[in-house]
Amino acid sequence: MRERRLHPRGFTLIELLVVIAIIAVLIALLLPAVQSARAAAFRAQCVNNLKQIGLGLANYESAHGTYPPGSIRNGSGLTQDCNSPRRHTFFALILPQMEQNTIYNALNFNLNSLDQGMPYGLSGGDATAANTTAYNSVVASYVCPSDIKSRAYPSNLPGRSQASYAGVHGNKDVYHWWNGCPTTGPAVCEGDGVLNADYCYKLTAVTDGLSNTLFVGETSKFVGDADGDWFYQWTQDAWYGSWIDSTVSRMFSFASTIARPNSPVMIPEAQGDTTYYVDWDLNPNTPLERMGQWGFRSFHPGGVNFLFGDGSVRFIKDSIEVSGGIHPVNKTRMGGVYRKLATRAGGEVISSDSY
Repeated sequence: MRERRLHPRGFTLIELLVVIAIIAVLIALLLPAVQSARAAAFRAQCVNNLKQIGLGLANYESAHGTYPPGSIRNGSGLTQDCNSPRRHTFFALILPQMEQNTIYNALNFNLNSLDQGMPYGLSGGDATAANTTAYNSVVASYVCPSDIKSRAYPSNLPGRSQASYAGVHGNKDVYHWWNGCPTTGPAVCEGDGVLNADYCYKLTAVTDGLSNTLFVGETSKFVGDADGDWFYQWTQDAWYGSWIDSTVSRMFSFASTIARPNSPVMIPEAQGDTTYYVDWDLNPNTPLERMGQWGFRSFHPGGVNFLFGDGSVRFIKDSIEVSGGIHPVNKTRMGGVYRKLATRAGGEVISSDSY
C-alpha cells in the first residue's frame, strides 16, 4: 500500500487580506505615536540648541564684560565705514564659545561677510571670497532639526549657511522703514531689544531682568513658503526683497516681536498704507501683528522656543498677548506681554503666568 504524503495547506486569499488589514490597523495606531515621539525629540534638540547659544552669549559676556553686538554693520569710531557694511552677526562672534574655533579663525572681520564692496575704500577683488569658506560651513547648533533643510545655494552666491534662530531686536522698525533713522550715513538706529546692529550692552543694561527678557528665538522656514528655497542665514544681517514680490522684505539674523508668533508671510506688505510707517513700538496696530516675515516662527505646533537672558528656554504660545490696551494719556496702543518681553529696559511688570 502506497504511503500518502500530506502537503501543508497554504493561506487562503481571505486569510492574507485579514492579516494585511490587521498590520495596516497596527501601523495606523502606531504612526501617530512615532510621529509624536519624533516631534518631541526634535523639539528637545531645538531647546538644547538654544541653550548652547545661551551659554555662548553668557561666556562671551563673561570674557568681554559685555554681550556681543547684534551685528557689526558699519562699526564705530575710527573703524566706522558707512559705505560698506560688514554685516557679521553675533552668531559669528560667539563661535569660539560654541567650540567652533576653526570657522572663527577663518573669518576676516575687517572684510564684508557677504556684500560685494570692499570696506575703507579699498579696491580689487571680491571681498566675499575672503569669508566664503567659513560662511559656507554648517553649524549644527544653529539649525533646528524640525526646520526644512535648504538645498545647496547657487555657486554664484557663496558664503550663506542656514540658521533656524535669530536675535531679538525688539519692537522698533530699525531695518526697513527706518523708524526715524537718518536718511544718510549708516542709517542704524538703536532698537529696544538686547541684540542690535553696532550696539552692545553690559549685563547691567538689561534692567528688565534676564529672566524677563527674550534674547534669541526660532526663525525656521515658513510652512508653504512662496519663496521656495529661501532660508534663514546666520552669516549676515541684511534684508532683501522677496524673490516673488519685491514689496515683501526678508531679513536675516534678527527678528521682531511686532508680529504674532507663527504669522504667515504678508504679501504684499501694503507699503502704501501709512500706518506701517509710524513707529512700530508706539503704534502696534493689528495689521503689523500679521506681518510674519519680520517675526519668529517654528515647526513646533502651537508656538516658538525662545532663549531668555538667564539661559532658560521657554515655549511661547501663538496665543500670547501681542498688543495691549490704549495708553490713557497719548492714546496710542500699548504693547502686550509678547512685546514687553522683548525690551531690555522697558520697565514693564510682567507676571510669570501671563505666558
